[in-house]
Amino acid sequence: MPQKYNYFWKDNTIFVEISINDINLTNKTEFFEVAQAKFSSYDSQWAKSYFDNDTGGYIVIERYRIVQSQRSKNEKEKFNKEYGMCMTLAKNGYFVEYLIDKKDSYDIHLNGIRADLKKTGSHNNIVNYAKEAIRKQGASIVIFEFEKETEKIHAEILQL
Repeated sequence: MPQKYNYFWKDNTIFVEISINDINLTNKTEFFEVAQAKFSSYDSQWAKSYFDNDTGGYIVIERYRIVQSQRSKNEKEKFNKEYGMCMTLAKNGYFVEYLIDKKDSYDIHLNGIRADLKKTGSHNNIVNYAKEAIRKQGASIVIFEFEKETEKIHAEILQL
């Protein structure tokens, strides 16, 4: 089964798929109905934050994560950074469950898969960030948002 690699840049003007494993949608209306029903089914533990009517992607946030974001300026900035990444994913059709912040844990469920979010403007430590997320934080995948595109960043991605 081919892997799917997505690269999102800060301004979301570049979206590259290297190996495509498209979903065949025979009935787009049915897909959106299922996505909307799933979004609506979350209980009161979750804040239903965003549903994209064009792609069917959505964001739900564990309510305690919102409380955590209000503890300090740094927590608010971290929340806003991660929420921005979640928004990019939802607008591209993914189902995002934004989880409470736990030490040494991943950040979200992306279509049910444990995922960690990493945002960086430098090629430094990309491989180390990925290893830590998988080995120490329990993520199955790592989603990077790069603030700029450079040859060194591309070299690090290839090293992964």
